[in-house]
Amino acid sequence: MSLSGKPCPEIRIEGENCPRAVVEWYQCSASKDQRHDFDLSLKAKKHLVSLGWIFSYCDKKTRWELRYKSPSGKTYISLRTACKACIEEEKKDSSSSSSNSLQGSQQSQSQSLPAASPSSDQQPTSSKVTGGRPRRRKKPSDDEDWTLSSHQVSNLVSPRSSSRGGGGGGGGRRRDSGEIPNAARKVRRERSSSDNGNLPAFRNPRTILSWLIDNNVVAQEAWVFCCGGKDNEFVKRGKLLRSGIVCHCCESLLTLSQFEVHAGCNGQPPSASIFLEQDKRSLLDCQKQALMMIEANNNGDNDHHHENDSICSICLKGGFILLCDRCPASFHAECIGLDHVPPGDWFCPSCSCRICNRPKCREDSSREESHLANNFIACFQCQRRFHLGCLASRGFAFLNMETDCNKLWFCNEACQKIFFTLNNMLGKPILVGDGNLTWTLLTSIKKSTNDNDDNGSITEMESKLNVALGVIHECFEPIIDPVFGRDIAADIMFSRYSWLPRMNFTGFYTVILERNDEVISVANTRIYGQKVAEVPLVATRDQYRNQGMCRILMGQLQKLLVKLGVERLLLPAAPYLIETWTNSFGFAKMTHSDQYYYVGYPLANFPDTTLCHKSLKQPLMLYEV
Repeated sequence: MSLSGKPCPEIRIEGENCPRAVVEWYQCSASKDQRHDFDLSLKAKKHLVSLGWIFSYCDKKTRWELRYKSPSGKTYISLRTACKACIEEEKKDSSSSSSNSLQGSQQSQSQSLPAASPSSDQQPTSSKVTGGRPRRRKKPSDDEDWTLSSHQVSNLVSPRSSSRGGGGGGGGRRRDSGEIPNAARKVRRERSSSDNGNLPAFRNPRTILSWLIDNNVVAQEAWVFCCGGKDNEFVKRGKLLRSGIVCHCCESLLTLSQFEVHAGCNGQPPSASIFLEQDKRSLLDCQKQALMMIEANNNGDNDHHHENDSICSICLKGGFILLCDRCPASFHAECIGLDHVPPGDWFCPSCSCRICNRPKCREDSSREESHLANNFIACFQCQRRFHLGCLASRGFAFLNMETDCNKLWFCNEACQKIFFTLNNMLGKPILVGDGNLTWTLLTSIKKSTNDNDDNGSITEMESKLNVALGVIHECFEPIIDPVFGRDIAADIMFSRYSWLPRMNFTGFYTVILERNDEVISVANTRIYGQKVAEVPLVATRDQYRNQGMCRILMGQLQKLLVKLGVERLLLPAAPYLIETWTNSFGFAKMTHSDQYYYVGYPLANFPDTTLCHKSLKQPLMLYEV
């Protein structure tokens, strides 16, 4: 008998071959409104049973939860993750059975897989944590020791090569002994070789063309042509390389935009008017194909938002931790400035109103107006949460949760200005210095908006973000979350959402420095209104270090932040880079009292890094190449 007072439910599901139901349920369960079809879920379960899956119930004290065990013995906590595992297993089987088939047929098989919705689209519709009220204290077992040796730290948070030129401040960590599930194994790639051919990895240019070649969407040295004019006639012909297009008429190596200008075309973007001779696909269509392939293979599940975190959100270590009674976040009492465990329900800073600092502004929740007053609304830019009742007491009009919470809402004019200024800059290269250098602001646009990508600007931006992610992966060891095994760099790059505050990376922008379409340096930033901004990852390619590229990128970013009125910039620095950031870039180590001030902001943090800060109120030095 369960503690919930009800016996374990009986499972009676007969097997039936319905592979399409598994795919359709996986796509349906990722939808934002979460309105699922019961018949479809039943068909998906029948197909899993026909494949040898075993279903069982788990006692969660307040209710029974269904668990799904695969034929290989792995257990999944939701039907969505079980369906995803089933799809991936079928994909492996089909790829192994067709290993001798042509490359074109392999690509078509990849495209036939369901496109997984980004986890940023999987926002919860309720603030109630599943699984009942969590325990107040939690002590990890002996195998949950999060302390790493200095050798492990250097492998997980340091760039692969020389730190000169100012690499990023982030890193990753795995659990000891490999005994804990989802612990990711760190693999060091050698600089002397490349995943593609004999070209050294550090000499491989990071461009959209090289990204398309590496993803086997286009072939190196493929012939392309540009169409333009009134009748869209053939104009110029060229050969496609990783670094650009070699024009057939003059043998000049040109970027996509230069080739388009050379041909006298005016496509927007240039890749829309450049086509492959072999199958007449435009390079813009090739980018869309590559994005679909990546999305279909994306491990973007966000089911961990139903679980309570087992490490502190501040220091990322285990021990005696407080569990928030509203969200899955966990904290050490000392990390958030508490000297004792508070009695009764406790809510973390992210779940408290930034005006009254309480989970409720009116205790009489039985009255309808009090219930509405206790509802939260979050600023779209700074992500701070406010009670509707507290806002009304400050002069705000009483907001309607059903209408206003689905719109862009800003807590002040400064946040509104920051948001629209940044979005007006997206995807527009800005010249800086000499040598054809440009810097560009990017962010991942949600899939619901991508349907209206008429001119290809969103596709271009998503492609650039994938190229920038390649730079991060080239410069750093894999940055893997120790609990959920997720690629933190990818989550930050694509601004992915999570119900767990420390894993919620919505609102991130990426700044890239380019020369002739080649990405040289990358930085990720998130701006919390005018109070503070963070830069958790900064990376410069090895061959461009000691040339001032990181200084140029950071200088342009700081000028933008000053223009927006941001007061302070935060950065997590790896131990051996602290001196570089403090002496060369003007940062200073943060004290414990300084860190308490920013506890309410869900800052991206990494194990064994030191949080540094810099005031942006003082005049900025001009960075030269």
